[in-house]
Amino acid sequence: MQISVNDANYKIQKIGHGAPYWLILHGFMGNHHEFETIATKLPGTKLLPDLLGHGGTTATKQHAFTMTQQVIDLMMLTAQLVPDQRLNVLGYSMGGRIAVAFANTHPERIQTLFLESTRPGIATQKQRDIRRQHDQVLAKRLLTHGLHDFVNYWTELPLFASQKRLPQAVQQRVKAMRLHQRADLLARSLTEMGTGSQANYWPDLIKLTQPTHLIVGALDRKFTDINTKMVRQLPNVTLTKIPNAGHNSHLEAPNTFIKAVLKELTDYAFD
Repeated sequence: MQISVNDANYKIQKIGHGAPYWLILHGFMGNHHEFETIATKLPGTKLLPDLLGHGGTTATKQHAFTMTQQVIDLMMLTAQLVPDQRLNVLGYSMGGRIAVAFANTHPERIQTLFLESTRPGIATQKQRDIRRQHDQVLAKRLLTHGLHDFVNYWTELPLFASQKRLPQAVQQRVKAMRLHQRADLLARSLTEMGTGSQANYWPDLIKLTQPTHLIVGALDRKFTDINTKMVRQLPNVTLTKIPNAGHNSHLEAPNTFIKAVLKELTDYAFD
């Protein structure tokens, strides 16, 4: 379905019905199809939007692609589709960063947080400046060299090396999803909502009292280290390391990923 909020028209898939209620947020260059199979294995009502700059979601040039605007839009979307319900928010990588921002802005809407391979921003201004410059370089590459070049470059990043063990059909499906994007909109996502532009939520982790479940692939050393640090600051947290999986554990080990989520699923009721 398509739903308009502010100056954006969101593509969103709704799967299932009844409690519990889910908001599932894909990663960079993904879309709602990324979690389609996972969502069918989860109980209740699942909302899978294409985030700003991705998939079938469109917006006017005046519509900001910032993290703040993305959270405002998601709040309006969920208010239309599942009003007055608390949400299990599941976010992967970029989607996980958005989930952290959503939870900090609207804690009253959160039942449980599931954060896969993500981080609450970057702690220091100097590091954020460096990352923002890097995001701008990537955005320029998208605009000057085109989407095919960028997808090939992205696929070869060490972060995704473990995905080369997947069947060719799966790898081709992921590549097709990445190619089914618009370079100009992805560039805006990088410059306005990239890790370098995101607010630093590290000091706010202590305020996230809702059950929070961190999931990382055991082969992803970078995000295993980041999530280990997050555990020390979150007051109500578990950390699950998915064996033999890298950054995208829901793709590389879907059955293990689903079991990890269902194991930590809290009470369905809204109270």
